[in-house]
Amino acid sequence: MDTPTGDCKICQQNQAKYTCPACNTKTCSLTCYKTHKDRDSCTGKVDTTKFIQKSELTDNPTHLNRDYNYLLNVDRSIHLSKEDIKQKARNILKRSKQESRPDRKRFRSNEAENDKRRLRVSQIFTQNPTVVVKRDNTMIIQVAPGMQRALSNKTGYDKKSNAFTWTVEWILLDQTGSAEIFKFLSYRLNESLSLNKAVPLNVLKNHGLTEVDSLTFYLRNVTNTPPNSVIELDNEQSISSVLKDKIVIEYPTIYVSANKETMASRVVDAAQAYEPESIPSDSGSSDSSPDSSSESSSGEESSDDDDDDNCESDSDSDSGPEESSAKPSVVNGTSSDKIPGENTAVNDI
Repeated sequence: MDTPTGDCKICQQNQAKYTCPACNTKTCSLTCYKTHKDRDSCTGKVDTTKFIQKSELTDNPTHLNRDYNYLLNVDRSIHLSKEDIKQKARNILKRSKQESRPDRKRFRSNEAENDKRRLRVSQIFTQNPTVVVKRDNTMIIQVAPGMQRALSNKTGYDKKSNAFTWTVEWILLDQTGSAEIFKFLSYRLNESLSLNKAVPLNVLKNHGLTEVDSLTFYLRNVTNTPPNSVIELDNEQSISSVLKDKIVIEYPTIYVSANKETMASRVVDAAQAYEPESIPSDSGSSDSSPDSSSESSSGEESSDDDDDDNCESDSDSDSGPEESSAKPSVVNGTSSDKIPGENTAVNDI
């Protein structure tokens, strides 16, 4: 039997360097500390609700420091919560102000009538969400202000980079193409970047993907027709090119897969995905024809120029979250899939 040579309570071979804040157990390394937590079922955190005798409280200044730090943490949590509420409120008010801007130009009625995507959106989303058209005829369905997907959207003209930038949600699929491995948001991606250069390489490497050229990219079909369908994208084309004439919810959701064969059954053509469903003709439905709905929207406020002045006023570069690091998240559905009712307005930036 080895004779103990150190005061570490776990290995008893090395000198202790660390003390557990919960039970004061002496350990020499992180390995021993984890072993102590597992063996003794220790949380490793100070129990701030534990009763301490008055005599012990006055004799040991450590207890006073712990109480002081606890109060500081409570105050900091309250302060951060207030700042978070204020920031979200500013983002909500900013979007509302932009949508009611008096300098927006009228949307041409013939464009609204000829865009079949608007009819398809009204058929899928019966709550009449706000719809805007940006850049290369990319139709964006906006969720209600205050929802997480709206708050995380930073798509717009970035004055710092002097370019239009996109927020993109990347979803890595497994080899079968049915399970989602991770989700990751990228902010301020220049629209001229190709997909294979815009995708976060460091995240892919963490999941064993090093050959970017072998990856295939697919845009989520927001109309979900047929179910679970996707639109295949060219990884050599720019973000603006692949999103041309497409429909997204707030910002594009792009699936990344290393196995093209498994995704073949889910791929659908964009024209097929956005084709409106035929409406049976009868005497009772003549008042609700697509022509009447498009005519009612022709008076909505919109802008059809890409000039820098209008783009800068719509910039989201001064609000919203900063770019986050890669981390796993919930992959089964997001709050952006539920779009509450709003007035329909078509904007072209």
